Amino acid sequence: MTVAEMRRTYLSKATEALQPSVTEEVDNEVKRMRQNGIDDIVSLGVGEPGFDTPDHIKQATIRALMRGETSYQPTKGAFALREAISAKLDAENDVKADPEDIIVTAGGKFAIYLAFQATLEKGDKVLLLDPAWVSYESAAQMAGADVIRVPSVPQNGFKPDLENIKGAIEPGVKIIVVNSPCNPTGAVFPRDTIRQLAELAGDNQALLLSDEVYEYQLYEGQHYSAASDFDNVITVNAFSKSYAMTGWRLGYATGPKDVLEGMLKIYQHSTSCVTAFAQYGALDALTNEASKKVVEMMQDTYRVRRDLMTDLIKKSEFLKLGCVPEGAFYCFVAYNVNLPSFDLAKRLLQKAHVATVPGVAFGKCGEDHLRLSYAASEEDIREAFRRMEHYFRKIK
Repeated sequence: MTVAEMRRTYLSKATEALQPSVTEEVDNEVKRMRQNGIDDIVSLGVGEPGFDTPDHIKQATIRALMRGETSYQPTKGAFALREAISAKLDAENDVKADPEDIIVTAGGKFAIYLAFQATLEKGDKVLLLDPAWVSYESAAQMAGADVIRVPSVPQNGFKPDLENIKGAIEPGVKIIVVNSPCNPTGAVFPRDTIRQLAELAGDNQALLLSDEVYEYQLYEGQHYSAASDFDNVITVNAFSKSYAMTGWRLGYATGPKDVLEGMLKIYQHSTSCVTAFAQYGALDALTNEASKKVVEMMQDTYRVRRDLMTDLIKKSEFLKLGCVPEGAFYCFVAYNVNLPSFDLAKRLLQKAHVATVPGVAFGKCGEDHLRLSYAASEEDIREAFRRMEHYFRKIK
């Protein structure tokens, strides 16, 4: 047995079975190429706002750091921040959550991980609406659970098909995941649909996990939080997309008390708490009136970039948009090039220096699609499409 083979045995079977995050790998590959001197890459791949964190948030964090906010915080999060989150949930989402029923986490992703770890075990199942964000399935696998995927189609705007979902429900389903606005499709699910999903979960003694991190990236309709009407809902949100704070790793969750207690125990034995002074930046994001203007500016900019990208797709010989995104900052486009999406995304990056995310990363329904982010600048969007069209014509 070789040394490499011996080392493989160090990993658990569950860890070996995990697939890397494709979205993270795309971003990492872009960074590696840039480090190696390839400096003309245009990225439509990363799920990150095209803005720096607002200055007033950074300044509030600096002040907290300089006044000595450098010690351990309560695992649930600084009380002042939880008070502000509670007020935000009440005012904007009609969700009543006491500060003691809120947990501040190291990003929205960690909130989902904690919720899955606290509630799932071997034999349980998580129902996902395919295509779905890449980390839901892996988080379920890490908790020992299986995944059921229910397909959606562009002809229906990638909205959930309730009859198909009802037919897919089976014993052992413990969580139904809803992500609206949706990554990767940009779909915004109707209020009645989300309500019916919460009711369906309740009828089957299951939870609804509502991932609302793209809440502010909304261009059509109004955002609806299921926890405003149902008590079997775990609500997850984050500061990453709303306030351009991705690298700060700040999210939060609320839900049934027993779920939160379980999440808290796991949290105490893992990361303990979120960085102290960063929480005061989040507090300023929620309480400073300047934030509202910044959020509105970002949303207006995304809308312009969305319209630009959808127009370029309409003019493309090779790309087709099944539905105009109503939220988030992605277009989920079909293509008519005879390559699997993973291979096409890889070639676009290596040959055209355009970063995209292969649709198959989000499930079988995503094959023959690419996820393109319009959080990039207008200049980068135009250049990316110019390069992609040139490359498509070349390989045709």
